[in-house]
Order: sequence, then C-alpha cells, then structure tokens
Amino acid sequence: MTAYEKKIIMENGTRHEIVSSNYDVDVRFYLSVDEGSYVAPHWHNSLEIIYMLEGSMKVKCENKEMDVQAGDISLINSREIHSFWSTPNKSLVLQVPEKLLEKYISDYELVKFHVDPHPGKETENTKLEWLKKVCYDMYVIYEVRPEGYLFKFKSLLYDLLYMLVHSYSVKMIEKEVNRNNKNREQIKQILRYLDRNHARQITVQETAEEFGYNPDYLSRMLKQQIGLTTMEYLYEVRMNYVYQDLMNTEDYVSEIFTRHGCTNYKVAMRWFKRRYHYTPSQLRRQRLDKMEVVVNTEKYVIK
Repeated sequence: MTAYEKKIIMENGTRHEIVSSNYDVDVRFYLSVDEGSYVAPHWHNSLEIIYMLEGSMKVKCENKEMDVQAGDISLINSREIHSFWSTPNKSLVLQVPEKLLEKYISDYELVKFHVDPHPGKETENTKLEWLKKVCYDMYVIYEVRPEGYLFKFKSLLYDLLYMLVHSYSVKMIEKEVNRNNKNREQIKQILRYLDRNHARQITVQETAEEFGYNPDYLSRMLKQQIGLTTMEYLYEVRMNYVYQDLMNTEDYVSEIFTRHGCTNYKVAMRWFKRRYHYTPSQLRRQRLDKMEVVVNTEKYVIK
C-alpha cells in the first residue's frame, strides 16, 4: 500500500483524502516509497507538491494529464480532483493546508498555482532547480533534525511558498473561480454517490436521473473532468475495495467480488488484471510470499 492510499479515508462513501500535518510543523511532508500502484480520483484541501526522485507516475488532474519522471516537480492545487498511476518510485511530497495559505495570501481562493516541469527559458530552469534544491534541503534537515532544526525547516518552507506565490501563481477572475467550484462540487457529489452505491448493481441511467442529467452527457462530463466514464469510475472504485479486502482478509476471491458489486466475474477479473497486472490469487500469493521472506529473515537476525 502506498503512502497515498493510506491517507485516503472513506467517510460515508466519500473519497476525500484527509491530510494530517506532521506533529511539529504546519504541513505534511514525507518521503513516499511506492511499489507501483493506482489511486482512484480523490481530492484534499491542501496544495500538493511532488518532487520525483526515482521512477515515474502519471497524474490525471481534472481535464489534464501529466507524466512525472525522475527529476520532475508536479503541483496539484487544493480541491482539484486527481488520480495517480505509478511505477515503483520514490518522491518527496509536500502538502500545504489551505488554512496556512489563506493566512498569508490575500484572496487565496482566486489564486491558482502552476509549475512547468520543462520550461524553455534558462531563467525559469534556474528557478525550478532552486525549488528542487529547497525540497531536498527540507528533507535532509527534517531527517537529521539537528538542534533548532525547526527554524531551518520553516525558513526553507516559507522561502519555497514565497517563490510559488511570486513565480508560479496567477489570479483568476472570481466568476471563473465560482464556475469551476460549482462544476467541481457537482462532480464530487456524483463520485460520492457512486462510492456509496458501488456494492449494488447501480446503472448509469439511475445515476444520471439522480442528478438530472442525460446518461450520455453524464459519462462525457466525467470523462472530461476525471478521465473516466461513469462505469469506468465505478469499476475503479470497486477494484480498490476488492484490493483492500484481498490484502487484509482470507475471504474467497469470488466472495470479495460479489461483496463489492462485481457480479460479472469475467468483467471484474479483466478490470483487476488491467489495474494490477495479476489475478487476485497471484497478487495474494505474492503478498504471502513476501511475508514469509520477512519472517524467515527475522529468524536469522543476530540480536
């Protein structure tokens, strides 16, 4: 399970990532080690910066898609719906709560951040390299924690945020922000509905009627905003639930599939293999083999 998956909390069927700040600073900052995974569309109330150290991932953020390679920095604005598809990787992740940003940025709700990972101008490349260095310096100081480390960490953090405000932000028109927020909230309500009802045989027609849409329009709207149609998103949600039960219970695979609305076994198996590249039985066997290796290794540790 990745650091991202661990933080995605299901609250009454809502895929909302709960971001908790580190105990000693006002932000969430950590080294993420991901074995390779998929994280379905979700959102949080924090600005998220990812500095990829090794490996890669694909980020779908509303109506845009980003390939993040080793050495790249990607940025996701707070409340934006996004998903991850990653190969094995290591990255530094900084999540800055809205409350902190609102405290220091006037009209923060109108501000949108954007970082171009491959700028054409030399001056922009210099700024980007500086951002990467600050991220890494934050990691080093937070890992070593010398006397007074918080002074240094927070000075680096505020330098980084200052650079973001002055070099990587734009002020949007209030009307545009309101329209975007309205569309985003509609999408979130639909995703919540699909999450809550994933275990039964819910249809596109039923979902569309619930929100007053034409079924085809609903699927096109979701495809545009999150890169998935209604049924594609529903199956992604189901696969996440199936994966969790597969890894954390000894229940039969068929029983797990049925529990989460996958009554068409062939279709569900095809989706699972597409997402995780193995059958459920193969993936569970891999997990058990890893556990056995760990146990056997611990037996021979000299204490």
